[in-house]
Amino acid sequence: MKIKTRHPNYPKHAVRRATRWAAKQIGLDGKVLRTLTIEVGYRRSSQRTDGDTWGGRYRHDKLLVQVLLGRNVRYPTPAGHNRSEADRFANDEWELFVSLLAHELEHARCFAVAKSWEERARLNHEPRVRAVDWRVLLAFREARETLLTEWTQPVAERPEKPKPSVVDRRAMRAAKLLADWQRRLKTAKTKVAKYRRRVAYYSRTAKQKA
Repeated sequence: MKIKTRHPNYPKHAVRRATRWAAKQIGLDGKVLRTLTIEVGYRRSSQRTDGDTWGGRYRHDKLLVQVLLGRNVRYPTPAGHNRSEADRFANDEWELFVSLLAHELEHARCFAVAKSWEERARLNHEPRVRAVDWRVLLAFREARETLLTEWTQPVAERPEKPKPSVVDRRAMRAAKLLADWQRRLKTAKTKVAKYRRRVAYYSRTAKQKA
């Protein structure tokens, strides 16, 4: 899985952890997840007066999941698209991020599991996909503090391994060569003893025949 982010609030490690969690919530196969590129950024500002727009997109031809957030979105912002979804809202940017991410990951899952164009169209039906991302958003709300703590925890820096000096490298090489030749010497001694016994055997046999 590749992560590309142009949003300062969503560093790569946070996006990666959030994506793995959301994928698990919707049942997205890990093999499919590893083929995806997740891109997080800003959506271009609109001319609307009630705040910026936001959106997401899944491009199957590029295996690309895009989550595009607005710079000045007013929260809570509607997360539904019709009367039956009128009570769905994202209360802040993290909720919107999770909702959009789950929505596009579900589209990716549908493409991966569908065995026909008809099944693909049925699974990608927007009301059904929105129901999935709403379920994921509710799960996020229940465990928000724990999840955000895990996702935003900085990646531990790996201590740099000390680089051996030229003398140390030569010493290690000499020790390795010594061990190799000692092993060969042991094998040679075994072979010499073996063939010495065989030569002695044939010498005795020849004398007896004579």
